[in-house]
Amino acid sequence: MFQQRKYKRFNYVPRSLRQSKDDNTIKTQWESVRGESKYRKTRGKSLTLLLVILGMIIAIWFILTHYETP
Repeated sequence: MFQQRKYKRFNYVPRSLRQSKDDNTIKTQWESVRGESKYRKTRGKSLTLLLVILGMIIAIWFILTHYETP
């Protein structure tokens, strides 16, 4: 009369854990795309740009601190 229901069991396997025939091709494609990352290229350019802007700010600050008004 007071027995509780048992939990349902499912046989679900996530897509990432399933074995398929295309595993080797997906892995090789991922490695090739990972090696040609656009993020790495833009990071170097943005760092250079930030350093140039920082240098300009320091130069302008130096000039304005030594500027004398008559």
